Amino acid sequence: MSDDRERLQDGFARFVAAAAELERSYVALKERAAAVDLELQQTNAALHAALDERDAVFAALPIGVVVLDGRGEVVRRNPEAERLDVAARGAGIALEQQPAGDVAFAGRTVRVRTVPIARGALVLLEDRSQVHELEREVHRLDRLAGLSELALGIAHEIKNPLNGVMGFAALLSRSEDPAAMKRFAGKVVQGVAQVDGIVKALLGFARPERQRGRAASVGEAVAEAAAASGLPSVRVQVLGARELRADGDALARVLTNLFRNAIEAAPAVRLVVTARSFGGQLELDVQDDGPGVPSHVGDKVFEPFVSSKERGTGLGLPLCLRVLSFLGGSLELRNPGEVGACFRVRLPLLEAQAAVAVEPAATAEAMA
Repeated sequence: MSDDRERLQDGFARFVAAAAELERSYVALKERAAAVDLELQQTNAALHAALDERDAVFAALPIGVVVLDGRGEVVRRNPEAERLDVAARGAGIALEQQPAGDVAFAGRTVRVRTVPIARGALVLLEDRSQVHELEREVHRLDRLAGLSELALGIAHEIKNPLNGVMGFAALLSRSEDPAAMKRFAGKVVQGVAQVDGIVKALLGFARPERQRGRAASVGEAVAEAAAASGLPSVRVQVLGARELRADGDALARVLTNLFRNAIEAAPAVRLVVTARSFGGQLELDVQDDGPGVPSHVGDKVFEPFVSSKERGTGLGLPLCLRVLSFLGGSLELRNPGEVGACFRVRLPLLEAQAAVAVEPAATAEAMA
């Protein structure tokens, strides 16, 4: 009997201990549940705030955003996309279905880009209409500025010889000495000829000849340019494929201008002309041993009325570049700011032929 009572008391004590332990676990679980619930509330509040911020940013974006699901269906659009979509639908265009690139409609230009995402894609719509309008306006203003600069340059270049013409004409009207009158008349003719040369150069710059001239080899064009510029043949050397043929009139005109510029910069100048064929074009490097083109002039050497010479008009190189460009060629200064100017001339070949390297001693007079 006493053993049963002891077992019962022991079992009851264990039950009480277990119940107390369960109560403590329940309280701890309840506290944890309350803490988790608070964390969930805070997380939900932060998530809602983030979603609100995302929606605000989405709505305020200056470009249209269209969200597509995996089937290509529109899930949502921001206000800018809605605005562009209304205009495009009026022109019968669904922007979200357009390939990447610029889409023009109803006087607008919209740039379409597609960005893949995990469950679909984002279609970005950028209204480029105002940008294009601003670009056109900037281009118009640039042209006006260029015309203004050109007009000032023309006025400056023509004013100098005209002042001389007026001065000598006044002296001519007051002189009674036949010899002096003849000298003054010659100065007037010289000034008028200078003005005429400027006007002719301007006309050539504005309307270069489009027709191709006679075919001539590099050697022939160099000889012609040397004679026209007054450069002794012993001071110009031709290297490379001198038999390559191109538009002889254009090539001789360009080389004459380059030779004259070199002589004016250094009267005892020597030049090397290296010829080769490249991509169906004749490529010439014209290198002199003069002082070179100053670096501050180099970037503008092909602009009208830009010259490093005291009495230069600054129209020779721009005219050469203009003529070459009409024939599909080009002209560039290779080394501004360095001693010994090097110009590269490119002009389409008139005959399909391989460039044959020729020994310098066989192609031209050796430079001393």
